[in-house]
Amino acid sequence: MASRTPHRDAIRILFILNAGSTPQIDPHDDAVARIFRGEARLHAFDFWMRNPDYLANELLDGYETSGNIKYLNAAESIFLDDEPDLRKVPMIRYLFGAYDRLDDALSLLRSRDLVRITGSKNKTKVQETDFILTKIGVDFCMTAITHAPILKWYSERSLLVAEIAGSRGGKALKARQYQQAEYAQTALGGIIPSISVSVKSRLEQLKQNA
Repeated sequence: MASRTPHRDAIRILFILNAGSTPQIDPHDDAVARIFRGEARLHAFDFWMRNPDYLANELLDGYETSGNIKYLNAAESIFLDDEPDLRKVPMIRYLFGAYDRLDDALSLLRSRDLVRITGSKNKTKVQETDFILTKIGVDFCMTAITHAPILKWYSERSLLVAEIAGSRGGKALKARQYQQAEYAQTALGGIIPSISVSVKSRLEQLKQNA
């Protein structure tokens, strides 16, 4: 199981925001580069980053749907590298699914002007929280893996998660994750359990039939 620090969380979140964002132009601010829409979507991405066994299950679904061997190979690599044990960072199930406070990580990113937080609200509450990546933030993601190759995993994994998520918003991604019984049946406030054993068994069966 991976240990946590605010700096490690910040690195993971920055790569997620970069991978799952779209280009954004602000005629009044040249520093703006990209936008990641929705806090619920961020938590859904983060869940798959932090729970490789659940991501592997999604990859196997993708393989069965599309026949793309890339997804089968990616799922197999997750287990060959012992990621469900070494990379897992547990998340707690709250009312609307997997959640974790990311305030410290986002504060680090904001303090360095890598990420800015924006969104829309009405008179009583925030309706959506969005995340702006500055050009500095995007450049960091591109150059960091050169200066610190160990960060390449974050880059590659966040892009894979973004590919699996596609254009779906946070609500749709949460609904998708709730289709996994172990996730849905976790008590409120409980840690979402591993599904490694069942996913690995499924992987072996699919490999035999490939």
